[in-house]
Amino acid sequence: MSDEFRVHHNVNRILQLLKVDKGKAEEHTENLLQNKSPFTTTQVASRNAAREVCEKASKPTEFLNRYEDLKSKNTRNLDAAVHLLSSINASPGVHGMLTKNAEDRGEAQKMIPVKPTIDGVSNITLPASGTRVDNKELSELKNMLRKATDDRSKMGMFPSLEAFRKSLREQHNARRPRQHPIPVIPNWMVAGNGRKYLSYDFIYSSASPQPTASIGSFDYRTQEQEVIRDLVSVLLGNEGIYISVKPPEDKYGPRRFVLDSSMDISLADIAKSLLPIASSYSIVAKFIEEKSRFEYGQVNHALTSAMNGILKDYRSSIAQLEGQCDIGIVTLQRMVFLLQPALEQMAKLADIAISIDKGHCVGGAVLSLLHERTLSSIGDKVTEQLCGYLTQISSVPYLEMLEKWIYRGQINDPYGEFMIEENTKYSKEKLQEEYNDKYWELRYTLCRDRIPVFLLASAEEILNTGKYLNVVRECGKQINCPGAREVVYSLHKKEYIKQIEEAHDYASKLLLDLLMQEHNLRLRLKSVKRYFLLNEGDFLLHFMDLTEDEMKMPMADIMPSRLQTLLELALRMSAADRDPYKDDLKIVLLNYDLITQLVRILSIDTDEESAFKSLGPTELNLSGLESFAFNYTVRWPWSLVISKKSLTKYQMLFRHLFYMKHVERQLSDVWLMYKITKKEAVYSKPWLMKAFMIRQRMYHFIYNFQYYMMNEVLEPNWFELESKLESARNVDEVLRCHNDFLQQCLKDCLLTNTTLLKILSKLLMLCVTFCNFMRSMHRQLSSAALTESLEHSTLSGPPTQEEVRTQAKTISTTAKEVTGHLGEVASSEEYQLNVAGFEKDFNEKFLELLDRVSFISREQGQHVMFNIVHRLDFNDYYTSKLQEMSGAANEVQ
Repeated sequence: MSDEFRVHHNVNRILQLLKVDKGKAEEHTENLLQNKSPFTTTQVASRNAAREVCEKASKPTEFLNRYEDLKSKNTRNLDAAVHLLSSINASPGVHGMLTKNAEDRGEAQKMIPVKPTIDGVSNITLPASGTRVDNKELSELKNMLRKATDDRSKMGMFPSLEAFRKSLREQHNARRPRQHPIPVIPNWMVAGNGRKYLSYDFIYSSASPQPTASIGSFDYRTQEQEVIRDLVSVLLGNEGIYISVKPPEDKYGPRRFVLDSSMDISLADIAKSLLPIASSYSIVAKFIEEKSRFEYGQVNHALTSAMNGILKDYRSSIAQLEGQCDIGIVTLQRMVFLLQPALEQMAKLADIAISIDKGHCVGGAVLSLLHERTLSSIGDKVTEQLCGYLTQISSVPYLEMLEKWIYRGQINDPYGEFMIEENTKYSKEKLQEEYNDKYWELRYTLCRDRIPVFLLASAEEILNTGKYLNVVRECGKQINCPGAREVVYSLHKKEYIKQIEEAHDYASKLLLDLLMQEHNLRLRLKSVKRYFLLNEGDFLLHFMDLTEDEMKMPMADIMPSRLQTLLELALRMSAADRDPYKDDLKIVLLNYDLITQLVRILSIDTDEESAFKSLGPTELNLSGLESFAFNYTVRWPWSLVISKKSLTKYQMLFRHLFYMKHVERQLSDVWLMYKITKKEAVYSKPWLMKAFMIRQRMYHFIYNFQYYMMNEVLEPNWFELESKLESARNVDEVLRCHNDFLQQCLKDCLLTNTTLLKILSKLLMLCVTFCNFMRSMHRQLSSAALTESLEHSTLSGPPTQEEVRTQAKTISTTAKEVTGHLGEVASSEEYQLNVAGFEKDFNEKFLELLDRVSFISREQGQHVMFNIVHRLDFNDYYTSKLQEMSGAANEVQ
């Protein structure tokens, strides 16, 4: 679906949700298409937007807390959403409309019933906003909500840590082969006595070690030594004798330490200043043990490995400190001095661990959080180095996936962390089966929440690079990127950006050469143009001559195999015989007409699509002419460009041109049919002359409309397409140019506007009906003598001069007899009324078409349509008619 249709669908959907009149949907769509631009913001701009929203919020404190909470979870698109809210506040019209809409919807529903989703939860009716509730009702409502919440919690309605782990395992196992599922850690490794003593974290037990004597009974020096020993134990995750640990309220909440009440106050204060290190150490140790599980992915595994390395150095430092304490050369004050770097380092690690767990971050989300923390710590050398180190180590497995993608076009992502996701249900074979198949768009897609922020600007290039290489691999070609080298994260150098650009240039050139040079895409497109756009229409004339009788039959009575044989015969009798791809052209009889096909396509990905699918095939009694179309067999990799979607657009253009050609032939046949009688009849019978004038005006319309489509729409757009293909730098540009060409051709040929197409179809049907009327009248007038003389003159051998003179005299005599009968019929009241009706209907529809085309070309800027207006109304005859109709309408008013 093109951007225009997608934007139009989204606008309609928003207006429907807001319950606003859809009358201005077209205006909003045009405005969005003309002013669309990628959203860009900065940290300062997002903070300013949040401040502006906070100033106008009814509960600014709650809004600010919620904003900070979402920011700490590294929520994607948060800044864009806040910026949108700020823009709504800055626009009084939009703000007023949304406020009024909310008030109206609130008034329409005073009470909001909350339906049960599980058994055992009773119905709860909440009062509408603004309704006064007394204390008794408020108490009852609280009890009901509390009971419902407790029931839902018991039944597992709220996501828990185990539920999150289970969902991760299910997602990963869906991507992995059944014989290699993600292992599940056994329960004895997770909880119980078998696991707790293998942990570096505190062992929370009710049976704490009891001191033999209170610490207050010792002198100050002895107390200091005991406190130092306890601090060393606590700093390593072990409970001390005089410093005990209580279980935290939250898994990653601050640890609670209890000091002996008899401890010296000065020693207790110094000890409390070091306990945050133990709290942070415990949080980090817990984080490492949890995120090292399989389901959390390779990025978290790398991060925990880096953190574990830092903790090893930390434990080594504490061990050295313990050795110095044992020999009595370290005091409590010196211990505080020596552990100041560890205090800041552990606090930063704990903060990172809490943020990752709170945001349920995996893969690219982890790298985004680490990168942003590194950026925010610029100026603090130690913190910047720590965050940069963690980011660099954590990015190694992710960047290895990136290397395989941009250098080989392969995805090795067992845990679902990489920014690119492969959808195997979209295969290249479906490019020729489904109109709305989006192989190029949906086979490989970007997962926005998995893109690290430092790769966000290059995400499209990364996606396209691997897609290009995959197409090359699908063609059986070997890929050997000459500039392949290791991708390494760096905050300042950003060498990886250059590597991505080089890989993208190589992949795009490789695929473009494969399509344009080796597979000669231009020649294939010219073949499609020859048949579908009637670039060389002699084969079609032969085909229409061969199948003239069959095309008039009902579609159910036609044998497609016979039509295919006649098509092959026509191709070999024409200039198309030299086309190497002529055997790929096939006949297809569709069970819907052109308008139905267009409306079905426009309904794809909209609310009306299901309605059209439920209708099934149309019940119209179509003739062969109305159902006839071409199909074309396109193989890989041409099908990447000439997909089913593109072929359907070519098919609609062909059906349009083909029916125009048929109507032109019908009008020409009528001219030939009456040629021998026109000389005498026209000047004697004015009503007959009027019929010939109507036929001429119809032919003028058909001929000039065909000329407009062929020479002012298709050929200029094709020339532009060829020039763009010459300068295309990658396959995306080729696809975009080809799609733009088809879309522009459909629009300029009036095939994207159902109103114009319906008017045009009625005009064409009127022309065919008029031809049938003239033909039926001629059959009534034609005599057997004239038929026999004509057959004799065409089927016998070479005539003599005497025979020629005799035949000419016979034809002349018969023509006079027919003319006489024709004059009698033409003078009848029924004939005159029919001709007058045809003239009236044609004038009305023709003027309606011109008026609508003029309006569209003027108001919507489609200036190419002015050409058809000038060609059809070259002497302003119809313009004067329109002015007369407008003046008459004004007088009536």
